[in-house]
Amino acid sequence: MTSISETQQLTAEIRRLREENRALRNKERSAIRYIRDKVDQLLVLMGTVPLKPEELEDDTLIDLDPIGIVSDSFTQVLANLRSTNESLQVAKDEIEAIIDAVQAGILVMDGECRILSYNQKMEDLFLESGKTIMGRFCNEALCEKDKPDANCVIKRMLAGEKNPVSKSWFCRGRFYDVTATPITDSSGKLSHIVVLYIDITQRKRAEEEIKQSEERYRDLFENASDLIQIVDPDGHIDYVNQTWLDTLGYDKDEIRKLTVFDLIHPECVNHCHDLFKKVIQGRQVEKFETKFLTKDGREILLEGTTSCKFEDGRPVSTRGIFRDITEKRRMEEELYKAQKLESVGILAGGIAHDFNNLLAAILGNISLAEMEVPGGSTVFQRLSDAKKACSRATDLTQQLLTFAKGGAPIIQRTSVAELIRDCVGFTLRGSNVKCDCLLPDDLWPVAADDGQISQVLQNLLINGAQAMPEGGIIRVRAENVTLSTRELSLEPGRYVKITVSDHGPGIAPEHLEKIFDPYFTTKEMGSGLGLAISYSIIYKHGGLITVDSEPGKGSSFTLYLPASHNDEPEVEVSESAAATPNTGKVLFMDDEEMVRDMATRMLTILGHEVHCVEDGEEAIQTYREAMDSDSPFDLVIMDLTIPGGMGGREAVQEVLRMDPQARVIVSSGYSTDPVMASYADYGFCGMTVKPYSLADLKKAVSDALTLKPE
Repeated sequence: MTSISETQQLTAEIRRLREENRALRNKERSAIRYIRDKVDQLLVLMGTVPLKPEELEDDTLIDLDPIGIVSDSFTQVLANLRSTNESLQVAKDEIEAIIDAVQAGILVMDGECRILSYNQKMEDLFLESGKTIMGRFCNEALCEKDKPDANCVIKRMLAGEKNPVSKSWFCRGRFYDVTATPITDSSGKLSHIVVLYIDITQRKRAEEEIKQSEERYRDLFENASDLIQIVDPDGHIDYVNQTWLDTLGYDKDEIRKLTVFDLIHPECVNHCHDLFKKVIQGRQVEKFETKFLTKDGREILLEGTTSCKFEDGRPVSTRGIFRDITEKRRMEEELYKAQKLESVGILAGGIAHDFNNLLAAILGNISLAEMEVPGGSTVFQRLSDAKKACSRATDLTQQLLTFAKGGAPIIQRTSVAELIRDCVGFTLRGSNVKCDCLLPDDLWPVAADDGQISQVLQNLLINGAQAMPEGGIIRVRAENVTLSTRELSLEPGRYVKITVSDHGPGIAPEHLEKIFDPYFTTKEMGSGLGLAISYSIIYKHGGLITVDSEPGKGSSFTLYLPASHNDEPEVEVSESAAATPNTGKVLFMDDEEMVRDMATRMLTILGHEVHCVEDGEEAIQTYREAMDSDSPFDLVIMDLTIPGGMGGREAVQEVLRMDPQARVIVSSGYSTDPVMASYADYGFCGMTVKPYSLADLKKAVSDALTLKPE
């Protein structure tokens, strides 16, 4: 039986064990709570939702070895963190390498615009080797200015503009496109600023060169003297230059509604359609000519080339360059006419020269024969009739000589108004045609040969009267005109324009181009020389004659004559014509024997001693011998042209070298030769035209012998 003391001891031991159990339970709960907290912390770190008490029992938690789990987890976390750091470093290195490789400057600043970092390109663009701009303000380090510019992207960004861009920003001699980008923290506060600098200097210079090239091209295009056009494959006009507009008379708005075929002359449309098809097919087209119509209906002749631009084998546009050759072609036609006249003139001049020599002998001998028969006899009348016939033959040779090569009018200051009035009065007197003249008082005098211009006016008036056999009115208008540029194949200068118009049936279009040709006529009794002579006369005066005519509406002939200069002297008329001829010793040179015989008899009758020679060499030798024998000649008469020998032009120079006071008259059947027109310029003191009568020769000799020596 257990004693009380043992019971008490047992009770005390049970109590002690119960207290220990309670303490152990408290420690267990604390340990589990600690473990649970650590596991929750680990789960939070690992991104997992913490455990709830009911999700995992305490015994299960203990059985899972939480310390081991925590240890292993932290080991894995550290391993992952180390791997992540290594990856981050690799990524950082790669990003830095990429940023340095970027061909644009990258600048990173803090929120107060202090520079934190920049890439290699930024350093190449703005920094000298070995220098740094870390920690400096952007405007000081880069722009080298105390304050940022008004257009600074950073200043604009700080003012609220989102991602501002500055195009063509100029700094330190280069151009940049600049962009600023803000970087904010989680609270939205500006933490960093990234600025990107793209160097566009080369592009800017290229753009400027392209712009200048375009401006040069545009200037060349717009100011080209040729007509330039760009036409689409359907024929619509896309673009033309200013010369094109000026020549055709359109403005830019009007051409947008036109096709190129609206402008082509009807007679050229089919040909131009064929050419256009060839061009847009890529076929070669040689230089060609075509006619265009201006806005006011005028025809212009163009010469040019055209080509086609292709893209992907498809025609995009045709480009044509044309030159207005209307005036050039007109000048060529005028030159061709002049050349035809010159060719006829070579023949006509030779014929007229020989014919005049014959006429000189005939007319001279008739004049001598008249002196030997009674004035009222039948023989004298026959001689007079023959003399008149010779005069008419002389007029014919004068017409032929108008075509002679080298012929020149004898120019003097002439009043156009007086000349026209005289011609009108003389030509239309007694006809059923009246003349309406409009002649301003201020008409300039012209530099002209009165006789030749009178012949032109008479031809035009006669033609006008013949075009109106039942009567009518011929209108003559004269006016002063000044040509500032080369127009109508005329040199710039002052001209008097004369227009002679009739109301006859007009001239057929097919005849217009031929009316100035020698021997072309539509008249049954016409010679075909009238208008040809008129053309030749005006041409040799440095002027122009043109014609406009429309069937049923009459014809208008227009003359342009050069105005006389103010300093041209008036022609003085010799007063020696009425003087009594002096007698003297005369040397006469001519290659025709019958002319020498006739001249000898004439000069002898006039009281002169005559010696005759055949050519210039003999004349020089004879003159020298006379001087050496102290019996010089008082006068020399020389034929201008000696076939196969020395003529008067060359011989007079040798005579004047021997005797500067020698008096020499030139004689020729070429009345329009330049020497005859300006004989004094060649050393002669007078001239006489073959054929000449006794009275003509008397006057020429008398004038020369009474001429006062210089």
